[in-house]
Amino acid sequence: MARIELPEIFQDGMMLQRDKTIKVWGTVTGAKRLRISLCNDMEEAEIHGVTFYCELSKQNAGVGLTLSIFVDEEEAPEVTISNISIGDIYIAAGQSNMEYFLRYDAHWNDVKKWERNDDIHMFNCKRIAFEGQKRELPDSGSWFLEHDFQWETFSAPGYSFARSLQPVIGVPVGVIGCNWGGTPACAWMDWSCFDEEPLHVFKEEYQQALSSMSEEEIKNKSMEGWAFEDSYEHQIDWRAMMYGMNEEDQKEWMERNAGDPAVPLGPYHHYRPSGLYETMLKKLAPFPVKGVLWYQGESDAGHADIYDKTFETMIRCWRKLWKDELPFLFVQLAPFGWWLGNDGNGYPAIRERQELVSKLVPGAYMISIMDLGMYEDIHPKEKIEVGERLALLARGKIYGEDILCESPEFIKAERIENKLILHFSDTGKSLTLKGEEIKSLKIWQGKQIKEIETFSLDTSVTLTFESLSEDPIEIQFAKEGYCEVNLFNEALLPVKPFSVVCL
Repeated sequence: MARIELPEIFQDGMMLQRDKTIKVWGTVTGAKRLRISLCNDMEEAEIHGVTFYCELSKQNAGVGLTLSIFVDEEEAPEVTISNISIGDIYIAAGQSNMEYFLRYDAHWNDVKKWERNDDIHMFNCKRIAFEGQKRELPDSGSWFLEHDFQWETFSAPGYSFARSLQPVIGVPVGVIGCNWGGTPACAWMDWSCFDEEPLHVFKEEYQQALSSMSEEEIKNKSMEGWAFEDSYEHQIDWRAMMYGMNEEDQKEWMERNAGDPAVPLGPYHHYRPSGLYETMLKKLAPFPVKGVLWYQGESDAGHADIYDKTFETMIRCWRKLWKDELPFLFVQLAPFGWWLGNDGNGYPAIRERQELVSKLVPGAYMISIMDLGMYEDIHPKEKIEVGERLALLARGKIYGEDILCESPEFIKAERIENKLILHFSDTGKSLTLKGEEIKSLKIWQGKQIKEIETFSLDTSVTLTFESLSEDPIEIQFAKEGYCEVNLFNEALLPVKPFSVVCL
């Protein structure tokens, strides 16, 4: 009797990517021949030992379809996957701000009342740190719709992206959650990436961590740490943190949990270089998708100086794995001050390098959320807005709509007597201000902070001073770890951080 096993992504109610070759693969025993059919297209699979692979023709968008797998000369299918939709699929990847459960969002009480859209499909990859790990993950490993039980623990930005995009493009939209809180970018990259300068630092730090204790000690501490991590008591305790705590309550929480078991960096830790690339990402590839949504960088603040190289290499790694120049839509880190002993001091450097990637890497596009940060929480609660901005960016950059979809970017500053004029791109008809003064704008001339007498807005910002000397003027906007941004373009997208010296 034949036995066929497919990756978990192949299930009833699944989605397939339109307008790209459909790829089906898995393992088979007890069969010499496999035929796979979809939409009147039937192809024979290549079988090598116990593995098989098959490519089916590109298809247009559709719903209610069936994929069948036939064994040898049998006329009845051995495997039938029903209720398939074909449309556009995106991977929602990164760390906790992408993983961030919908139930924690500031708008959850309103969102859960929305009428279900059956053309939005979601799938969560199982978060497995090492091969053979056994975890109870009932909300992962299956396709689902809005209001199904898995929905409230799905990525809030990923879901919001689909909810915003689907009615506009008019075809089914799928989002595959492949994310895990706290993970550095190096966890999502092939090991060979760390042979390159300057990324070798991740391999060196990992090898140093391995040398700090014996294999047996690492394993024992890891198993103890995972048992605690997955315990019901810890999950309930952590849930309270994710809903949000003030700084005083956080310090009390840290003291109460100071002695909790922790997984050391090693072969059982999900932060280790290339770990999740092997245990999560590679199991998803080469499942065709439209693109990637990426929200990550917090855990790379310690290596902010190389984040552009890290992120660029990761994008190249994923595109090589998929053999597809996938577009990346990503989120610039929000303002942040302090959370569980961590601070946002390294964030300005990360933001600079994120913007650099958006300029230098073809097909990589960035949204700014500099107006959505929280001082005492690394997890801003307005994730619906994040997804909406990603969808707007997709409409402009992937679907080619002629819309304002990017934040204003500083172009140049010019001096005219006692006036300073700041010019921006992507403003729309005019910049707009929420409030009475431009927050997070700092100006120096020499050591003296210059007071602004008046200002005016159109597609530029004109600042009037009592007087200006001939000395250079240093201008900084939103360059702190935490700041407040209240200057927007016509689409209500915030001005991106910048700094410049005007001679």
